[in-house]
Amino acid sequence: MDFFEAQDQAKRKTGKLIFFYLLAVIGIILSIYVVTVFLYRWQLAGFSDTSWINPAWFIVVSAIVLLTITTGTLYRVAQLRKGGSSVAQLLGGRQVESSTKDADERRLMNIVEEMSIASGLPVPEVYILDKEENINAFAAGFGTNDAAVGVTRGALEQLTRDELQGVIAHEFSHIFNGDMRLNIRLIGILNGILVIHIMGMLLMRSVMYSRGGRTRSSSNGKGSGNITIVILVMGLSLIIIGYIGMIFGRMIQSAISRQREYLADAAAVQYTRNPDGLAGALTKIGLKSKGAEINDGHAMEMSHLFFASSFHSALDKLYSTHPPIEKRIKAIKPSMNPEDLRRQEKMKQKFQEQHVSGKKGEPSTGGFAGHAALSPEVILGAIGVLDGNHVENAGNLLNEISDDLKKAAHEPLEAEALMFALLFATSHQKLPDWFNENVDQTISETTKQLLAELSEAPREWFLPLAEISLPILRQLSKEQYQSFRSVLESIIKKSDQENLFAFAIEKLLLRQLDTAFSSRKEPEIRHHHFKTLGHEMSVMLSALSYLSDEDPESAWKAGLKPIENLLPPDASLLSKEECTIEKLDQALDELAASSNPVKKYILRAIIHCIYSDKILSLEEKELTRAISEALDCPIPMGAFG
Repeated sequence: MDFFEAQDQAKRKTGKLIFFYLLAVIGIILSIYVVTVFLYRWQLAGFSDTSWINPAWFIVVSAIVLLTITTGTLYRVAQLRKGGSSVAQLLGGRQVESSTKDADERRLMNIVEEMSIASGLPVPEVYILDKEENINAFAAGFGTNDAAVGVTRGALEQLTRDELQGVIAHEFSHIFNGDMRLNIRLIGILNGILVIHIMGMLLMRSVMYSRGGRTRSSSNGKGSGNITIVILVMGLSLIIIGYIGMIFGRMIQSAISRQREYLADAAAVQYTRNPDGLAGALTKIGLKSKGAEINDGHAMEMSHLFFASSFHSALDKLYSTHPPIEKRIKAIKPSMNPEDLRRQEKMKQKFQEQHVSGKKGEPSTGGFAGHAALSPEVILGAIGVLDGNHVENAGNLLNEISDDLKKAAHEPLEAEALMFALLFATSHQKLPDWFNENVDQTISETTKQLLAELSEAPREWFLPLAEISLPILRQLSKEQYQSFRSVLESIIKKSDQENLFAFAIEKLLLRQLDTAFSSRKEPEIRHHHFKTLGHEMSVMLSALSYLSDEDPESAWKAGLKPIENLLPPDASLLSKEECTIEKLDQALDELAASSNPVKKYILRAIIHCIYSDKILSLEEKELTRAISEALDCPIPMGAFG
């Protein structure tokens, strides 16, 4: 299964979740209807005078229950509308500053940044649950743009670097597979059902208070006694129905979650190439009876988000959201017992079928750029995949970047100046007068200093520096961001020549930040085939063709080959004036509204186009990286060799 199939599978799982949710709601409606009719016949009308079937009353009960559950669900989802950061804060998390000097926190940030650069995903916000002494971690969010990764204080202090890396790799797998959006919806659903249980408790409590009042006033008639019994039975029924609904919801939660945990473990081992790291973390959890338990009051409803079970009860075997620790360890580090080896082989096969993979079994069609095994299929297979080599290379790259530049990427004011300096450095510009007039003097001076350092730095550092600046730039105020964005756009527009790196920055950086500072929504899918995308594909492939060292016509034909039977006949190689960066930007906005199968073919055409001359320039890599980000299918820079 590749990245696109994994994303579609996550959407199908959402459909199944909605189906089971509707079954649970129907069950609750029928149960409450039966209870209310029974109480009416028993206490008010007499069993012989009324029928069990009353369509009008069924509609009333249905409306009240649906309104109650929907309100509870929407309330919780709205509470978590900011994505991963909302979940982390609800659990009592503290955001880790990018510039932290604490050794443990710095180690955690380094691991997260390595994983992000290696995978092509935006660097997520990082949180620590300071009050939680047990070992656990989570990933949460609606998508990659608002993702957050959190670890407990116990995980931070008790795990080695290899063990912590294994845990973070496990959480990144959930981000890749689109599990996070499903997980947040599960939280909303469970809260909606929980409201029924809470209403029952409120009814019971109101009766207790009212009985106390009547005792003091010595007024107790038969009619009020009947009403009290009705309310008591109704309250008790709602508590039981709500609790059964919660159990059913937890069963849905566990059914969806358990298998994903096995797959995430297998992915973490693939990413880090170190089964001992993940197994070590699981072993430390297993040494305690409740080694991953979370004390926060939201532990139960959010148990499926965590690395290991955060909540335990007598019914763990029925609806635990995670497989037993022992089985997880055996799955990634089996003994030499033949039965265990067969189990591992079966798990590997299932992992290849159900997890995002690079399709290593596919034959290479010829290498390029000095890499014999590198081919369009290999690059396409790298989308949404963390490879052990990529992680190692990302770590080495971060170590090579000078401390001054990394420090700038982790400080709010300096991060702004760093982005400006990166754009000026790629266009080989000095700081123009208009820039000094439009920014604060401190930012101007810092930009000048960083520009001098970047002029001596390898170009390969530039994009990673922009990527690791994301978390600190998200912490700007809305006014600060608008000012920063305005200056950034001015630098791009006032450049003497079209700057492909500037375009990449705009797509990679501003797209992520716009999500954080505005209510920008994902584009609605409008294109399920190429018949309506002839012009947009012509613009994009033409722009890439002119970057080729071969003649543009050859590059165009190479890009056209994978989709020649899909494009409309009017698609053609355009002139340079017809495929400027501005026109490419407009085309990408439309291409982003395509379905996953269409996006897969779009990226295949792109890769074949830049592959045509067997040489990948840095500009081609950066432009392809930016296009893939705009399509929500990030290709890591490491995939290009």
